[in-house]
Amino acid sequence: MNECGGFRVSPPVVQAAGVLAVAGGLVNAVSDYYLQGGVIARSAVNTYEHLAFVPYDLIALGSIMGNVALPFWLLGFLPLYVALAPAGRWLSIPPVFFLGWLFSLFPGYHGSYALYAAGFHAQRDAPAALSETVTTLAERMHAYHDSLIMVIGVLSVVGSVWLLVAIMSGRTLFPRWMVVLTPLIVPLTQPLIEMLPAPFGGFIRPAWGTTLFTLLFLAATLITWNVNLYSNQRSREDS
Repeated sequence: MNECGGFRVSPPVVQAAGVLAVAGGLVNAVSDYYLQGGVIARSAVNTYEHLAFVPYDLIALGSIMGNVALPFWLLGFLPLYVALAPAGRWLSIPPVFFLGWLFSLFPGYHGSYALYAAGFHAQRDAPAALSETVTTLAERMHAYHDSLIMVIGVLSVVGSVWLLVAIMSGRTLFPRWMVVLTPLIVPLTQPLIEMLPAPFGGFIRPAWGTTLFTLLFLAATLITWNVNLYSNQRSREDS
């Protein structure tokens, strides 16, 4: 075992956490496609109305898959912290805290798709007498979804900026060029992804955020794989 950021870590534990996190990320990527009902057309991006015409069982499966895989994905924060720890507590703990907080909201985000799709299905199939009721239901689900996205966005920005500062300090195990894997890249590049012509945008868009998070965990896992990378001499205490 070696000291890292003030506590003792076992290299095999960090390695196993990283491998499970990447596996969880891959399952999450598949679930993202199910949540959208498969590859989506450019015109349907960020509208969700197309969910009314997707088999509900497919969306429900994606929701359950994502929630089951999320705990494994969360394990990626262990190698991430190990990679950041040499920079000291103030540069390593906050990004892990804020991005971990962000991840804690993902079950509600994933789960909302199943309910959201159910609302659109009800709106599509409801008799005229219930049209206003189911429309209100769908609008309220949409409002919940949008509110959750706003909170996720704030946490993503705060955690990403802190992570970016930590990596750019040059005191972590990450080379500086790896700032391209900070989650802030997702909202910055998403408009470009949505502008891609069919079918490319439809393939990339559903799992874009999941892919970048998984690549970040993969990079942290590879960087921390060799136990000699985080020896006592590399760990620094804050002044």
